[in-house]
Amino acid sequence: MMNTVFTADWHAQISTRLDNFIATGTMVLDDVFDDNDLTALQQESGFITYKAAHLTHGERMANIRGDSIRWIDESCPAGMAYLASINALGRYFNQSLYTGIRHAEAHYACYPSGFGYQWHTDNPKGRDERVISAVFYLNDDWTDSDGGQITVIDKQGRTIQLLPKLGRLVIFDSNLLHQVEITHRQRFSIATWLRRDDGVL
Repeated sequence: MMNTVFTADWHAQISTRLDNFIATGTMVLDDVFDDNDLTALQQESGFITYKAAHLTHGERMANIRGDSIRWIDESCPAGMAYLASINALGRYFNQSLYTGIRHAEAHYACYPSGFGYQWHTDNPKGRDERVISAVFYLNDDWTDSDGGQITVIDKQGRTIQLLPKLGRLVIFDSNLLHQVEITHRQRFSIATWLRRDDGVL
């Protein structure tokens, strides 16, 4: 695998957006990592073995959630380098917003054509371990007609819809309602969460 460093200057990318993030609970960053790092993630996402994702209570209901996933661990070196940078993002949020984030987790996700993920939040009812969610996109040459957009209802009640554009990182409050629209071609991403429970950044 090519050398991957995933250096991101989070202060430079986020500092001028913090007030808007506080107000809306959403933020979009494009071209976060360099081309080598992006290619390493694309290659890794294409070679790993995925398993069908389930809902919180353990059921597989493809009409609600149609992705397959692979949690990032030590057998995913590019993914682990990505996760290290996301942990640095968590430290930045702790310093700037006092979020109490302690660690990050992430998995690769693959949506086949014809599937999406209906409206949900990332904290099941009665839980609040996930503070900030993020999705990083790995899809070349994505267009509106390909579908697969993420739709988020922000803190002000506005509906925001975004393309899963290559190199885009969508960041949002984990308690916001969101969904993945039906995709019309195979769609790869990394679903990511910054958490306040066990683990230390």
